[in-house]
Amino acid sequence: MSRAFGDYCVKDYGVISAPEVTQRKITARDQFVILATDGVWDVVTNEEAVQIVADTPEREKAAKRLVQCAVRAWRRKRRGYAVDDCSAICLFLHHSPLS
Repeated sequence: MSRAFGDYCVKDYGVISAPEVTQRKITARDQFVILATDGVWDVVTNEEAVQIVADTPEREKAAKRLVQCAVRAWRRKRRGYAVDDCSAICLFLHHSPLS
């Protein structure tokens, strides 16, 4: 959460400003990258997210579909809790021919 940067007074409540960072070398086999907020990752696994994006016929709708699936998962898996912020961007790495 960008609002957590420098907000050390709430670290006792689980809000941290240190990002979780991983590195991965992108290869020609990689099709896309998903950037999403923790609200998505709290209820959607990596495998589920990949499947959702890969199964979306129109690339420009992939992120919206992923967010919609995450919101539904929040309502199903975490009843009684407010839905966390769910935002996503899908970066496609290969050119798609125009129809």
